[in-house]
Amino acid sequence: MEDKIAKDIATQLKRIAVALEKKNSLTESDQKRKLKLEKLQEKNLKAELREKFNIDTISNHNSPRLEEI
Repeated sequence: MEDKIAKDIATQLKRIAVALEKKNSLTESDQKRKLKLEKLQEKNLKAELREKFNIDTISNHNSPRLEEI
């Protein structure tokens, strides 16, 4: 009787361990996905700012140009 109870408990503990491991891996992949998304958003923002700065610099460039002779 005690052997059967011990086997049942061991089986339940194994199931719990597998479930916790799966949950941890899902949490880790969620964290990695969020980090990658944040990096991509930051990269996109930098590119937009760089482009805006380049456009502003070109449109505000009023220095006289010398003609070639």
